[in-house]
Amino acid sequence: MPWPAVHILIANEFLNSSSKKFDRKKFIIGTSFPDIRYPAKLDRGQTHFSQPTVQEILSEDGFKAGLLFHSLVDSLWNIEFHHQAYLKTQIPHNPAMMHTLKILQDVFVYNRLDNWESISGYFKETIPEEDQYGSPKSMVKRWHQVISHYLNKPPQFEDINMLEMSLPAEMVEEIRSYYQTYHGDPSLKEALNHHFDIVQNKIFREMTGRSHSETGEPSNFSHI
Repeated sequence: MPWPAVHILIANEFLNSSSKKFDRKKFIIGTSFPDIRYPAKLDRGQTHFSQPTVQEILSEDGFKAGLLFHSLVDSLWNIEFHHQAYLKTQIPHNPAMMHTLKILQDVFVYNRLDNWESISGYFKETIPEEDQYGSPKSMVKRWHQVISHYLNKPPQFEDINMLEMSLPAEMVEEIRSYYQTYHGDPSLKEALNHHFDIVQNKIFREMTGRSHSETGEPSNFSHI
């Protein structure tokens, strides 16, 4: 499933488009929280939910709404990934390459938003809601530090080091190799941008019954 920048970009569009006014900081923290399960060694079911709908998300507030939104994005991201011809046929299919694709998608879409410094600041402190899902407070604090640093500048090769918190060293090295091979591939950049656009448009359609193109309104996620 996607890396932090993709989750936050789509969450930001959701917050901008929703008629319900959420606590933006808590929603963003909530939608970034579930993947703490990797370094904290939690079961997926402790931080993820089975196919939540937009209506269910709208019925919650702040952190919990963001938490559910993460699972919705994960589900759509995975479904649409398998519908992309280039991603299905032109790249290796193994766990290391999947991690590489998530990192590279963050690289390719990061510049679609220009207030990352402000969003990074949301993670300067933890919130009480994060203490309810089985992760030690020390890990939650460390997670915030890692995410804040990651978001405060464009994603870069060195950010792969974050994976050392949760993956075997051999796999991390394989990811580094794939990153160096594919980060300059224009076809992969186009495919991952297109995949991103489809996912965010599906969420917008579920909210409104229409796509951005049908409303005549420009998406905040137009191509770089």
